[in-house]
Amino acid sequence: MATIVQKISNKSLSTAGQTFTFDSIADIESTQIDIFQLIGAPLVENCLAGFNSSVFAYGQTGSGKTYTIWGASNASLEECDQQGLTPRVCQRLFERINEEQERHADKQLVYMCRCSFLEKLGAHSIMDWGSIIRSSSRWWRIILEMLVMRWII
Repeated sequence: MATIVQKISNKSLSTAGQTFTFDSIADIESTQIDIFQLIGAPLVENCLAGFNSSVFAYGQTGSGKTYTIWGASNASLEECDQQGLTPRVCQRLFERINEEQERHADKQLVYMCRCSFLEKLGAHSIMDWGSIIRSSSRWWRIILEMLVMRWII
């Protein structure tokens, strides 16, 4: 017999007679923008407050980790509804840095951003994002260029 998981609220699940409470739950109805608002926007604000931040996606093969982090493989920067967490976070981060620099122009604020990506596939392989970006679509090249060109020291 299959185990049934039931969503009790936006923060609780129930299965096998036990209820589990989380900070939040993203279910099958959640959109890319929902995930960004839940995780990405607060992450950007924490970065601007001086905290290191990371996103760790873990789950079963085919559960949507790569889609959630990067978006649809054919999504461009203009197709906002299919963009994943990474392009949204990068865009918001640099927008917020520009806002802060304009707001505090007299203070000559300096920001340094570093971004790393690692995807472990299977038992032994590690994906080289650099080779994917070099050989893949225009979208990936734009993300890399955005990260390199907007490096602020």
